[in-house]
Amino acid sequence: MGYKVPDWKKSIDQDKYEVETDAGTFHLPKAEYLTGAQVMLFQRADQTERGVFDALDAVAEGLGEAMINVPIKYVKEMIADWQGSSAVSLGESTASANS
Repeated sequence: MGYKVPDWKKSIDQDKYEVETDAGTFHLPKAEYLTGAQVMLFQRADQTERGVFDALDAVAEGLGEAMINVPIKYVKEMIADWQGSSAVSLGESTASANS
């Protein structure tokens, strides 16, 4: 059995991060509430062409597709802000750090 988000956090959306796009508003779980499988998607995101967008779709259905035409600079800023709102960093891969 995994950790369950307390109801008092859910009731005032303290466990959510809101992203507004042209396609609508999406709610990501705060980074600290990601499952291990979701974290692994983000860790492997730079290994595939659509990696980060597939990872975003996995945590908020449709968000990755909604952001596919957004300049990557702004996608990275959104992800950094999302991580910052949780005081969590998913890190950077060796490949992107060396580029």
